[in-house]
Amino acid sequence: MIEDILAEHGLTPDIDDAALGAAYESCPAVHKSVIKNALAFAHALAQTGSEPVSETRRFGHVEQCVTHERLEWAFFAVDLRRFPLTAICSAMVLAVAAKVETVVVHVTGPVSEALLCGCDLLSVDQIFTHEPGPVLDAVQSGGHGVVVDLAGLDLRAPSLLRPDPDRYGVAIHLPDSDYVQAYRAVTVETLPRSQSYIAYGGEPGVAPVVMAERFLGCWPWDVLSVATFRRTTSMFV
Repeated sequence: MIEDILAEHGLTPDIDDAALGAAYESCPAVHKSVIKNALAFAHALAQTGSEPVSETRRFGHVEQCVTHERLEWAFFAVDLRRFPLTAICSAMVLAVAAKVETVVVHVTGPVSEALLCGCDLLSVDQIFTHEPGPVLDAVQSGGHGVVVDLAGLDLRAPSLLRPDPDRYGVAIHLPDSDYVQAYRAVTVETLPRSQSYIAYGGEPGVAPVVMAERFLGCWPWDVLSVATFRRTTSMFV
């Protein structure tokens, strides 16, 4: 449905399937490993049991009826200079796990081979690089959705989340290796942050999240979850 709406507005993805496939094929295997590690970890965290549909709670003489529906769309504005690729991919995983009908991505700044590889792995093929306004306006006419702004754009939407990149620095306390070099290669565009959110290696307490070496590239979000990409309504009777 969202693809049809975009087409009706004369909006076609700036990155086509051929470019996505080529990026996947040419992305070095060790770089793919970092991306797949992040995706697999995010998928594992997203498994919270059976998908909620409806539930009824009773509080004395009051009943609360809660319904959960998947969103028609999720719009991700991304910029590899603000958030590392692993954070961006992990955020998109949550939308996919929530079974959002269509995921649309707008990229500001560099479009890396690794980013396209991650999108290809997630089967995200609505990728735009030009002015985001017309795309977002068209998408918002397609029902309920959410905007996740990881690019710091001046976007307007009823449901919008804009995490502050200054809260999400990364520290690597690991000896150099092919895998560490691969991680640095796929996150090379990301600006350094003074405050560490994730520390790969290191001691407990050096950051809110400390990851062992085998989790290099994994990213647990603290402000996004599968519930972000579902519409929840309550009725009290």
